[in-house]
Amino acid sequence: MLALDTNILVRLVTNDDPAQAQRVQETLDAELTAGRECMVGHIVLCELVWVLGRLYGYSLVQCQQTVAGLLAFAGLRFESMPVVLAAFKAWRQQGGDWADHLIGAQLQAQGCDAVLTLDQQASRAATHRLLRR
Repeated sequence: MLALDTNILVRLVTNDDPAQAQRVQETLDAELTAGRECMVGHIVLCELVWVLGRLYGYSLVQCQQTVAGLLAFAGLRFESMPVVLAAFKAWRQQGGDWADHLIGAQLQAQGCDAVLTLDQQASRAATHRLLRR
């Protein structure tokens, strides 16, 4: 199984370099044809959303649509899919930062009651708790 780096997903999603995007698509198609999946890790998903938002100017909704599309993409396997789906559901419902939702879902799955944070925005998620002064 191959693991995909952020830049591979960026090429696939944005098609900002058509030649590279075509090579990415061909490689993914070949893996799928051979019955193999490609792994996408949590950090890669966080980087992807950051890159799309900050460097490509994607809106929150566009980032959410992109992640939804990847989650439905045949041949991709995601690190701890139940965690990713829980984080995605919360992100779609509450907005905010994708990484905060993924962190919260991942640590909740590990048995943590909450993620203690100083981040006001992150503390709005049910998985986080704000450290008060």
